[in-house]
Amino acid sequence: MHPIVQAMQLLTTHHYILLGPLVTGREFPLLVQHQQVVYVAKIVAPTEVKVIRQLAEQPTPLMPVIFRILQQDDCFVSIETLVNGPSLASELTVQGPFSSEVVKQVASDLIKSMQHLEKLGIVHRDIKLSNIMVFEKHYYLIDVSAARQHQRNQSSDTRLLGTSGFAAPENYGFAQTDVRSDIYSLGIVLNCLLTGQVPTSRQASQRQLTTIKFWQPIIEKMTALDPQQRYQDTTALLAAIFPVTQPATQPHLVRRGFQRYWPKFQKGLWWLYAGGWVMLLLASLTESNWVNRLIFLSAIFIFAGLPVLMHFFNRWLYHRFTAISWAKYRGWLRAAETVIILLLISYIGQFM
Repeated sequence: MHPIVQAMQLLTTHHYILLGPLVTGREFPLLVQHQQVVYVAKIVAPTEVKVIRQLAEQPTPLMPVIFRILQQDDCFVSIETLVNGPSLASELTVQGPFSSEVVKQVASDLIKSMQHLEKLGIVHRDIKLSNIMVFEKHYYLIDVSAARQHQRNQSSDTRLLGTSGFAAPENYGFAQTDVRSDIYSLGIVLNCLLTGQVPTSRQASQRQLTTIKFWQPIIEKMTALDPQQRYQDTTALLAAIFPVTQPATQPHLVRRGFQRYWPKFQKGLWWLYAGGWVMLLLASLTESNWVNRLIFLSAIFIFAGLPVLMHFFNRWLYHRFTAISWAKYRGWLRAAETVIILLLISYIGQFM
């Protein structure tokens, strides 16, 4: 029985309503409906089943979710979510080159998918404009029909797959594909978006790189012919596109010499201050007349306690209002403190 006919019978047996081909002129992928929900049905080659099952068990961010894998004899059909939106290929045709910021968004979304595939040891092998869909302001990587599991001790891929112009040289049998192969393809995609030029052959992809200062060295490294010259993993690629800038060290935060010990020194001063107050309180107890004792303590408070309270009051105002408002009134507040202290000293002096 023809594989397409067998796949359609398998879908019907499992109560899927056949709606029509997803791509005009091709029987599969096929749009199907089940319990009022529309899905995409794809024929899966027996060699692809292992990878498809792995992706079904561990869904990848910003990629279609594989819900079921139907099987009858040697016929396998995957059922996955429909990403209902235009492809980057059609978007590029309509609007022309993308801005640098939009390309960064594309790169960010695709790297999220690639990082998950990298953790699973899966190589997509067919990252291209038509396999990236735009949906709800995000970019989805689709079509894992060419995906494979990376084999450490293998010199090259057993099946040579990939799209001319987007596939890395190793896709054609020069070496085994790995995450660096997908990085190469992503580099071609990003370059297409920046320049508006779509390669027609693998040689053409190297002829016109973007001239944008930020992107040129990144794209050049991503699309190096030698995999050793590319970014070696998605983490390195992400760091190149989205570098983490270290905050500039503020001079007033740099503690050198004595400033390193200032917190401990300040704590010691507070202990001395508290000890001084204890000594003064004990000294006031030697005065038998309570009026004289009160006058003595009031005088000590004006000289040693009130300035400290004024200081904390000013700090509270500083944090309560903006720096600009504080700067306007700081001088007046300090003057008011001085006047209040002098008036209190003058008043208490009458009783001493």
